[in-house]
Amino acid sequence: MKKATAVLRHYSEPDATMRQSMRTMHEQFTAHQATFQAFNPEFDAAFGPDWLAAIDLADTTPDHTVRVGELMEDTAEVQTVMAQAQSALQSLFYFVGRAFPKNAGRLATYGRTTYEAARDNHDKMRTLLQTAFTSATRDHTELAAKGYGAAQLAALGTLVTQLADTNTTQEVKKGTNTEEHEHYLTVQNLAYGFGQEASGAAKVLFADDKATRDLFRLSGRAASGRETHELTAAPNGVAAVAFTTPLVATTRLHLRLAVPKAGQSATVGRVLAAGDAPTLTVTLSDEISEMDVLADLLGAPGQVLIVQSGGNYPVRVELEVLG
Repeated sequence: MKKATAVLRHYSEPDATMRQSMRTMHEQFTAHQATFQAFNPEFDAAFGPDWLAAIDLADTTPDHTVRVGELMEDTAEVQTVMAQAQSALQSLFYFVGRAFPKNAGRLATYGRTTYEAARDNHDKMRTLLQTAFTSATRDHTELAAKGYGAAQLAALGTLVTQLADTNTTQEVKKGTNTEEHEHYLTVQNLAYGFGQEASGAAKVLFADDKATRDLFRLSGRAASGRETHELTAAPNGVAAVAFTTPLVATTRLHLRLAVPKAGQSATVGRVLAAGDAPTLTVTLSDEISEMDVLADLLGAPGQVLIVQSGGNYPVRVELEVLG
């Protein structure tokens, strides 16, 4: 039997602090909304109210922990619901792609990057379904315009309940299930996700205005104490930075292409010194704009990471040591 896997927070600060930070950032976004929308139409008049609604929901959702035990996943009932969930999610991802073309960040809020891990894992699929349903409810106006109707959204919501019910009927006496707690974290992460979108855009939009840019800084990242860097590479150019945190083979790093645009790509590698050619690299693009990787997968041992623009566009890449 597989053990339950908890949803992880996307931020490091206390929940109440995060929510207050999001309210403060939301106020700043409201004051600059027209500027954001001129930069990216996704930040339309609905973005601010949707964000505030997500913060309010995060404030009022109780944090529960419910004991239920290990899951018996191989029954015909579970497999039937899992197959339906896989089909429903694949359809939803298709319509998200149509509603928000070339927007990997938006698709990520639906849990798309966790699909492969969740497709055969009952517990992870429950979390993914809830995340997808929450995001689809938020974006239903845009999805409906592309053909994803109310009946499909309702069917997705039914699957969320059905998969949770199969868990309840298969409880055993030992172990714990964090279903309600996972829902709580999903709601918190959704509120934070709006802030991530605004913060990412602000880094480009206010690149020459540090005072305004700092109003949209994600305090959770800074509060973590982790080493972070941001590199900008000119078109077909290279930028490098030396890390002070030891980058051993098992060191995990988070890489993010800030505000990806169609046609952008950036390769990231590790070298002994700036100017060296990396032996291994990973590539960020508008389709895969962020990832977690082990330092060992970025090339030979070294403390220097390099970012190279893969085309005729400048790229801005955020680098963070996770541990």
